Amino acid sequence: MKKTKKISKPAAIILYIVSAVLIIGVIAGDIYAKNYSQIISIYLSHPTSKIVTDDKDKEDNEYYKSSFASADKQKARAEEVVQKLVEEGIVLLKNENNALPLKSKGKITVLGQNSVDLVYGGGGSGSVETAKVPDLKTVLAKSGFEVNKTLWDFYQTGAGSSYRKKTPDIEGKGSFEVNEVPQSVYTDKEINSFKDYNDAALVVIGRSGGEHSDLATDKLSTGYHYLEIDNNEKDMLKLAKENFETVVVLINSSNPIQLGFLDEYNIDAAISVGALGQTGAYAIGEVLNGSVNPSGNLVDTYAYDAFSSPAMANFGNYKIANSQVDKGNAYMVYGEGIYVGYKYYETRYEDVVLGNEKESDYNYSEQVQFPFGYGLSYSQFKWSDYRVKEKDDKYEVSLKVMNTGSVSGKDVVQIYMQSPYTKYDKDNGIEKASVELVGFSKTSEMKAGESETVTIEVDKEEMKTYDANGKGTYIVDAGDYYFAAGENAHDALNNILAAKGKTTDDGMDYDGNPALVKNFTVDTLDSTTYAESAVTGNKISNQFDGVDIKHYDSSFEYLSRKDWKGTWPSTYEDGSLTASKELLDDLTISYTEDKDAVMPETGVISKEYGKLNAAMFIGRDYDDKLWDVLLNQLTVDEMTKLVRMGGYATVPIKSINLPGTSNLDGPAGISNTLVGGNKQGMAYPAEVVMASTWNVKLIKEMGESVGEDGIRNEVAGWYAPGVNTHRAPFGGRNFEYFSEDGFLSGKLSASEVKGVQSKGTFVYMKHFALNDQETNRLGGAVFANEQAMREIYLKPFETTVREGDARGAMAAMNRIGARWAGGHKGLMTETLRNEWGFKGTVVTDQASLSHFAYQDLREGIEAGTNLWLNTDSKLWKLSNDQLTPTVVNHLRESVHNILYSIVNSNAMNGISTSSRIVEITPLWQYWLIAANVVILLAALAIIVFVTRKLKKQNKVNISA
Repeated sequence: MKKTKKISKPAAIILYIVSAVLIIGVIAGDIYAKNYSQIISIYLSHPTSKIVTDDKDKEDNEYYKSSFASADKQKARAEEVVQKLVEEGIVLLKNENNALPLKSKGKITVLGQNSVDLVYGGGGSGSVETAKVPDLKTVLAKSGFEVNKTLWDFYQTGAGSSYRKKTPDIEGKGSFEVNEVPQSVYTDKEINSFKDYNDAALVVIGRSGGEHSDLATDKLSTGYHYLEIDNNEKDMLKLAKENFETVVVLINSSNPIQLGFLDEYNIDAAISVGALGQTGAYAIGEVLNGSVNPSGNLVDTYAYDAFSSPAMANFGNYKIANSQVDKGNAYMVYGEGIYVGYKYYETRYEDVVLGNEKESDYNYSEQVQFPFGYGLSYSQFKWSDYRVKEKDDKYEVSLKVMNTGSVSGKDVVQIYMQSPYTKYDKDNGIEKASVELVGFSKTSEMKAGESETVTIEVDKEEMKTYDANGKGTYIVDAGDYYFAAGENAHDALNNILAAKGKTTDDGMDYDGNPALVKNFTVDTLDSTTYAESAVTGNKISNQFDGVDIKHYDSSFEYLSRKDWKGTWPSTYEDGSLTASKELLDDLTISYTEDKDAVMPETGVISKEYGKLNAAMFIGRDYDDKLWDVLLNQLTVDEMTKLVRMGGYATVPIKSINLPGTSNLDGPAGISNTLVGGNKQGMAYPAEVVMASTWNVKLIKEMGESVGEDGIRNEVAGWYAPGVNTHRAPFGGRNFEYFSEDGFLSGKLSASEVKGVQSKGTFVYMKHFALNDQETNRLGGAVFANEQAMREIYLKPFETTVREGDARGAMAAMNRIGARWAGGHKGLMTETLRNEWGFKGTVVTDQASLSHFAYQDLREGIEAGTNLWLNTDSKLWKLSNDQLTPTVVNHLRESVHNILYSIVNSNAMNGISTSSRIVEITPLWQYWLIAANVVILLAALAIIVFVTRKLKKQNKVNISA
């Protein structure tokens, strides 16, 4: 008789435990899958609904159509747009003795570990898939250059490959490290290779950035901060200068690094290329060989010392010492007021020239290396015939531009305004910059000897300033207004000073041209013209008194040109703020129950209109009364689910045939970086590169290209563009915002949005508002005065709404003052909607985890936030007793806004008034069911097997 192997009791126990674990795993997995079904479907690109349309339906239901016959042709065009953006966004910083362009088919040596590790994007939502990008050697070869292979291999696979720059991950973990190859690692083999590739040395300096971490301001292990070059990089520059007659530096950074070394080491030429996107690197070779004449201009001031910016006095990690409020124990004060970037550097320079400031206290030439708007060309341009005509609501500026050089090129005409700084301003705490950008235009490609007349319209509304303490609205000061053309901000100011009779004898660094200036006089202060919204007609009044730190600390002083030294920004002692009881109370979640609120109708079909569906509202006016009839049809459960489950998608509503939508990141183009799936658009250059083109038309083409990606990938909502401000040079996400200047940012953002939305993808401009640093962006309280908020930080958002008709916004994670941005009614309703005329959806930033609880749903929907970027079905649920008439009315208004955005998007493609939305089980759920069956059968088989074995063994033991 054959003996069967016995099973021991310990083994049986282990097998029972394994079975239990399998069963528990199935249960837990099912619960997890249920809770996160939305994000799983998005990640796997498995649809959860489908459109069913009657074959007899004759409606043309393709509302947004691609302009391309195939996906390949659309992709090819997108690649062209990316390269064109970088071609026009590259800024020529220096070009001594016409070192550039390099000779055709030159043999060059490329130095620096960054050469094999270019910055194509940034970390987080603005990241770029580098598997699809060309490397520098490839693009240089395509442009006719032969690259030193010995040195390239040294960096790519040799001893130099051990050195790569590092940045923190998306959660902020890790550190910034430059990690340039030390001089000691180079051998004779590398040095000797120079002689065969000595037409030029191309030295690559790279710096990256990313979400959730600002650039390191402290000294790194090298002894230098992140925006200055370290000893290894200095040694590399010396090596280049010792071995090559021509040395060109390529700056591959989206943040303004300190470039004093260009003069210190007598560098022949330098270009700034920024983060390049998917095919933008090809532009580098075309600029170096002269096929493309660089026409980019800086969108930030490049100071010799990054810490000279007054914003740096309050930039970093500051705590509220006595706060126990969830995500409410950090703060930031914008103590510099309006004096951001060139508005500080140029204004203080003028005060020296005018004698209001001691020259010993401020030397512009030692402060600023490259002013805002600066950019060289391989050609030269002459400006003449400057005219400014006053019209009803604008000034029409015209200027003749002639290409006096020997090659074709484009030029950028910049118009700056100086408004009077009056006694009224000083008495009421209003600050005025000496110049501010109010108009610009890029010429067409002009051949040598050709000319073009540029006409720029400047809205008179640009003359307004916000008077928070006096009239409590916008005013136009009495006094002289100067409108000046300039090659950059500093050039325009020198022209204005020349018009005032000032010369180098008064401390100017060079004489300006008064022929490029016109001035107009306003006789009396005007506090009525712009006291009402030009869009809605509503009165404009203070909305951000509580955001001003003076609301809690009346002794606080913002930086003022009345006394630069005496009001220079400082932090509270040790950077720690002890909050008053009022501030602590204001930091807590707060919303108001209206005792008179009446529960709206829900789940009711109109007898007069019958059952309505979403397709009937395509193109219907936002204020059409029929929306109420549609909203009455919805149940509270449908509304609640739509509002709280808005992470990277919106849920379908079968009862009104509303399709679900796909909503993806980010500023570099439609990306699956954060959520996976197979939906992926073109990776565009960083916004700072886009802005450097100063080309509104090209940016609109880029927007249209993103919209085409939206059609092809069936993406209806796009978490972009980034519209925050380069407040400080160390901002971690400066790469995905346009500029330090709100006027430039707004014009370019509005143009991009026009392009995107013309193809049916609606935008979520972000991060609204005051999210201008990454440190403590989760709940940190940001304080700023109302003038600075409106004129610096809200201005680009306002332009994006008013001129770009943005139909979406993303609420910042930070607080403005003590209130979470999405819960601030003055921002989300009174300003965004009632003043700017915004119609559409406000979504939160990430809200899929419990530690985002401070972004409260009831507080948010009361303030005007509509949709929670949440993928967890457990979160943000409201109980029946919480669904009061007040809350349900706010839910209803939120749903109205969400529906308006969706029905006017490409999500409606294929849907007519007779279509039906049918929910379907996504494929992965069938996979899950199959896996569950297999696992449970395996667990059951183990249990049966072990139990039978034990019973059999037990019988044998008994009979024995």
